[in-house]
Amino acid sequence: MPVFLCRTSLALALAASTTLALAENPKPGLWSQDMSVSTDGQRWSTAPASKSCLSAQDAGQSIEQMVQNVVSKATASQCRAIGMTAGDGRAKGRLECPQGGQPAIFDVDGTYASDRYQLNIVGTNVADRNGSGAVVPKMFVRHQGRHVGACPA
Repeated sequence: MPVFLCRTSLALALAASTTLALAENPKPGLWSQDMSVSTDGQRWSTAPASKSCLSAQDAGQSIEQMVQNVVSKATASQCRAIGMTAGDGRAKGRLECPQGGQPAIFDVDGTYASDRYQLNIVGTNVADRNGSGAVVPKMFVRHQGRHVGACPA
């Protein structure tokens, strides 16, 4: 899987914000994230789990505000949001991003709360950003995270 796509799948999935009903803040502390990828939706390759700390300052920003920041970055990258919605703990919609030839399409569906999130993304016609020129006709990504406690001192 292209490194670019791994890094941007969460951002693309979170870019599902236009109007938001409830503001909810993520819990500060240690978060664990897992990602699985498949090209057929049947056989999954799992990336090693990662952990990161969310500071109290960063947790002071609501999930909805974080999503709005991601939307701004996606728009600056020439991606177009179609039917993107977020609120009440659910995000879904579509992103179309330019690339050589046909645009890459990312269908997003996910849930979130202050202590967890789960995102499912289906990418269509995604170009390999490593320069090979290959296009993946279909790609499935599952990304989830959960709050696991306090950050190490």
